Amino acid sequence: MKDLWNYLKEEYGKGRPIALYGTGDGADKICARLDADGICASAVFASSGFVRDRYFRDMKVESFDSVMSRLNDPIVLVCFGSSRPDVIALIDEVASAAETYAPDVPVCGGDVFDGSFYEKHKDEIDKVSELLSDNMSRTCLDNIVQARLSGDIGYLHAAECAPNDIYDLVDLPDNAVFFDLGAYTGDTVKEFTELYPSIKHVVAVEPEPRNFRKLEALAGSDDLTCRDVRTLRALISDVCCNSHILTSARGRGTREKGEGIPTKALTIDQIVRDTGLIPDLIKYDVEGNEIKGILGAAETIREHKPRLKIACYHKSTDIFEIPKEVLKIRPDYKVYLRHLPSIPGWDTDFIFV
Repeated sequence: MKDLWNYLKEEYGKGRPIALYGTGDGADKICARLDADGICASAVFASSGFVRDRYFRDMKVESFDSVMSRLNDPIVLVCFGSSRPDVIALIDEVASAAETYAPDVPVCGGDVFDGSFYEKHKDEIDKVSELLSDNMSRTCLDNIVQARLSGDIGYLHAAECAPNDIYDLVDLPDNAVFFDLGAYTGDTVKEFTELYPSIKHVVAVEPEPRNFRKLEALAGSDDLTCRDVRTLRALISDVCCNSHILTSARGRGTREKGEGIPTKALTIDQIVRDTGLIPDLIKYDVEGNEIKGILGAAETIREHKPRLKIACYHKSTDIFEIPKEVLKIRPDYKVYLRHLPSIPGWDTDFIFV
């Protein structure tokens, strides 16, 4: 299979220029890998409306047309992520005019999914494929692995499913309890309570203070069909303790750190004890703490076998570590893998039922 990073080194050695599409944290991570490989980008561009008079790494941010007019046969690297159809359409438009890749750099750090990573963990990835419960999941896994290794956007499109391909897997009882871990501003609370009218109780956990205030406001509004919504400003982890999130944390990228904004860390098992609510469905999107969150729910998973929807794109190892840890606790789960449209391969989840 094609290793994007080796390919870039080869093409750069032949004199082909590299153009970055986008700036910010994603571009910094991609540039760190390019720097390590001795590759210097020749240009950076942004979508129309985001060009303005600004610089990134001493390069003036240009338009795509400007880059194409002055560089000969550039390789474009997408340096941001989105699930918005209009943004994905813009990326596809760029890809139709220039050789374009979406490098997979881990959201929460750790090893990059390159050729050496794949060879090291191939047996573990193959074992996950054997565990999956339907052909759609196995096809999804194959395409996600190819996309992460090659950066080829075509594999991401091939991995896509419709929302109902996820939601139809989950059958909830009457008076259901939903734990939303990484609830952000409440968008997924609203989504899931509308999709599953049988949800009557919600525990929504979000660590970032501004997001949490919006979540609280939504929980106290008339916008939710479910009226019993309990909110907690906390991190999800494997132990209950005092922890921190970065002071500079924004949006959905709020991660546990050694210093910053004081934030309590809680386990699912402790939340169950404190609330008296036993979850029928748990959604994990906890910015790299998914494994810790599973370990901190071991008692609940072992005794009650809730349905689980777990994001598996924050770290390269998530694709095989998450099913391994869940099935250690309850080997009788059926396991599915689904990917909703996004570039790069975010919005990829394991579903355990």
